[in-house]
Amino acid sequence: MRTLFCFSLLLFLLSCKPTNVETIAPEYPDWYTIQSPIDKELQSVWGNRDKTLVIATFSEVFRSTDQGKSWKKVLQQSIGIFGLVSYKDTLFTLNGLLNSRYLVNPGNYSIDDGKNWQRYTRRNPVFDPSENGSKTAYSINPVTTANSLQYTINQVFLDGPAATTGIFETPGVIRSDGRRIDLPQLHQLHSLYLDDQERLYITGTDAVCSSGHSGQSFSFCNSKNGRGVVYISKRPQP
Repeated sequence: MRTLFCFSLLLFLLSCKPTNVETIAPEYPDWYTIQSPIDKELQSVWGNRDKTLVIATFSEVFRSTDQGKSWKKVLQQSIGIFGLVSYKDTLFTLNGLLNSRYLVNPGNYSIDDGKNWQRYTRRNPVFDPSENGSKTAYSINPVTTANSLQYTINQVFLDGPAATTGIFETPGVIRSDGRRIDLPQLHQLHSLYLDDQERLYITGTDAVCSSGHSGQSFSFCNSKNGRGVVYISKRPQP
């Protein structure tokens, strides 16, 4: 009887243990992943996984020099951050998004790869699409390689193939040659970036477990507020 009681108690204790398991792996066959150090969505990434990485939430910037294993907060910004852009030897936070894809309005700048930041108070026409004549230079979606291969976030509307409005999912990206690349998990994707080796970086939220379609409650898989994730392709031009 005592043995049966102890066994039953053990089963009860095991059933009370948290069953939440992180669903995002640090590495997949074609991708590396990094995650935000805080429970906020990521808007943008800049740099190179093997050197220095800089990531931005809507209000903070973090920097890593060990492939995203540890992060240092380097900037707190009161105005919303939509992206990170490098122009010549200077890194900028951009506070505006034109037509949901073109970064405008520099907020802060760094001349040491994101280590230290200062407020940007000048006006630079390079960040004004109406003047610089080349919107694609600072596009977060799509992005284009040196040989004109383009990557665009794939939006799949849930109300059918003919739908162009309403709830949609972003399972991955589509190349300009028509090839579809789906990520290992479903995320809300925000931006794309190509590093100096033309590896593709895809920035988004935590994995999505429920899309909120058909009366369901929306939910992330591993966090409350959508802790951000970046996928980094293992090879150039995936």
